[in-house]
Amino acid sequence: MKANPACRNIQIDTLRGLACVFLVAYHVIGVTPQGGLRVQDGVLKDANELLAYIRMPLFTFLSGFVYAWRPFMSDWKKFINGKIRRLLVPMLFVGTIFALFQAFTPGTNSSVADWRFLHLMPVAHYWFIESLFLIFLIIIPLEHFRVLHNKAGFAVVYLMAVTLCVANVGTPWLSISGAFYLLPYFLCGIFFSRFPFELKHKKIIGLLLMTAIIFFLFIFGHEYGGGRRSLNALVIGTLSCTALLFIEWEFELLARVGFYSYSIYLFHVFFTAASRIVFTKIGITNIWILFVLGTLLGVFGPILVELVATRYTITRMLLLGKSKKQACVVRC
Repeated sequence: MKANPACRNIQIDTLRGLACVFLVAYHVIGVTPQGGLRVQDGVLKDANELLAYIRMPLFTFLSGFVYAWRPFMSDWKKFINGKIRRLLVPMLFVGTIFALFQAFTPGTNSSVADWRFLHLMPVAHYWFIESLFLIFLIIIPLEHFRVLHNKAGFAVVYLMAVTLCVANVGTPWLSISGAFYLLPYFLCGIFFSRFPFELKHKKIIGLLLMTAIIFFLFIFGHEYGGGRRSLNALVIGTLSCTALLFIEWEFELLARVGFYSYSIYLFHVFFTAASRIVFTKIGITNIWILFVLGTLLGVFGPILVELVATRYTITRMLLLGKSKKQACVVRC
């Protein structure tokens, strides 16, 4: 892997790398016992389910945190066009390829139910990208009227977002429900970026808080965690993101992985599915070996895709959503 550019934030990239590992492991193990490695019980299944309270909240929290470094200023057409290029173009192109991959590759676990509604009804995990695009549309007027530039305005918007989230408002179509699910975490990311906490023992507080969350999830998670849009889940996810931010963890390997977080999100499923199919075909049946191999390929395969795709203009645009000339900039 290439070294992190000097302009990157190692702590944030470390958390992005951690979120990537969580996500890839999630799809290796399987969304349900009928998917992935088809794990019916055991530590992998339990950990996979409990990490649901952290995975997507962390991805979204970090997206909001990084967005605040390069926020919407005034040119809404330029801003939206940039998000279309960066988010929707790869989602449509790569998501369609993945849908075809699922439909025509023997050994995959699911496929598109109705091709007439492709992407209107989100494809697999690409719902997150559609939701994130909708969140950016919501952010434009809030930024235009500077609502999020003071704590009072922020509090009002956040309480509205929490209400929409826990009230289960929305529809799966165009991933509108996903946007309402993610919005509180995105706003939290912006808040911590714009209004950082100055605490004397921040790292210790973060470690103690994260320890308490892990203990709670391990002992009471299945009973009291609730659905992903419950108030309990929102509290757990928000506190987890806060704790991880406070810890200020720097781990070079994870940071290097985090640098490629968007590509990993886009392409990891091709490698996790292919690894499971290929390795089981050649006789590897041990769940832990398949898990480790699938996770490694799911993390590092997309990095190779980005390194190759970056070389050519058409693949930069269609596969990565990058412009013709991509400087060292913060990613969405």
